[in-house]
Amino acid sequence: MTTARPVDPTQRILSIDALRGIALFGILLINIPDMGGPIAMDRPITVPTIGDPDWQVWTISQLFITGTMRGLFSMLFGVGLMLFLRHEGEQGGAGRRRLYLRRLAWLFLFGVIDSTLLLWPGDILLIYAMAGLVLLPLRRREPTQLWGAALVILLLLSFWAAFEGSTLTYGDVTYSPAMIAREGAARLGGYGANLAYMMVVSWAWTVNAFTLRWIGDAAAFMLVGMAIHRSGLFHRDVSVKLLRRLAILAYAAGLALRTIHTVLILAHEGVPTNLSSFIDQPGRLAMTLGHLFLFLLLWRSSDFQRVMHPFASAGRMALTLYLGQSIAGALIFAGFGLALWNSLSWPQLWAIATLVFAAQLLFAHLWFSRFRYGPMEWLWRWGTYGRRPG
Repeated sequence: MTTARPVDPTQRILSIDALRGIALFGILLINIPDMGGPIAMDRPITVPTIGDPDWQVWTISQLFITGTMRGLFSMLFGVGLMLFLRHEGEQGGAGRRRLYLRRLAWLFLFGVIDSTLLLWPGDILLIYAMAGLVLLPLRRREPTQLWGAALVILLLLSFWAAFEGSTLTYGDVTYSPAMIAREGAARLGGYGANLAYMMVVSWAWTVNAFTLRWIGDAAAFMLVGMAIHRSGLFHRDVSVKLLRRLAILAYAAGLALRTIHTVLILAHEGVPTNLSSFIDQPGRLAMTLGHLFLFLLLWRSSDFQRVMHPFASAGRMALTLYLGQSIAGALIFAGFGLALWNSLSWPQLWAIATLVFAAQLLFAHLWFSRFRYGPMEWLWRWGTYGRRPG
């Protein structure tokens, strides 16, 4: 029997690493307004106007980025599940599954640390650990069954969101001056004040029914990733014609649905409506698939692969960089750091996110010039396999 061990870095699938690196940058673009401003708002606080740069950035994000980068990350997590368990039969199914459960347990621990000590209640690692546990029994299903399960979950989530959207008002999605003052007192304070405030927020966000929505959201896109992987669409022998056709169809559907979704919200003072909430998941899925198929199409070019090499390095240490983004957000925006909380526009926040990620790309390049694994990936593998990675 072959002894279970971490994947050798030379055997990694570079396209998946590069795509994960792109998703990591997109996730930072989405997270940084909550890091640098009111944490429970995903929109500018003002009423939408065409000439407002904040709403211009928000609109671009809603059309192409919001939800899609998390969708890509979730799909790749599903692919990772399949790759981790692909030798399940060779190494003893129960043993390999135990390793996978230990892997999820460590991921859950990282999520707890991120959402408390690293001051980021928007952490997704907790959700991924729970969603990964739910999906374990479905790993051997056929692609059509995986697609079916994903679509059923997304349909249920769409009905849930539509019901919620029918009751929302402007006051439900924006901060009052008193709320701004209360959060600002904590977030512009010292580490202790920030920790106390963020732990309350993390507990409130995690221990409620909406966590089920987030688990369902992540699980659905993980199932899509598993189905696509099992269908062989990540293989290099897939025809360019098929990938081009899939990308066009996905983008056409995604752009149409997301345009309607965005226009409805803008016309309603920036507040989601019943219809915008219902079509959010279908539009997000289509746009995410468009991004995926376009990437796989472009990956056929050696020039594109060279351009993507820094992103592949980032994707190899996605856990390290994701946690690093939380640290960077705290140091830039909290009172014990640069104290820039709630003082920057959305374009400025995106500029900072770009600079942070550029620094992370450089860090990943320098790190892998000397080491085989990212620092947190090394620790994750040690915890999973019970021995230090070589």
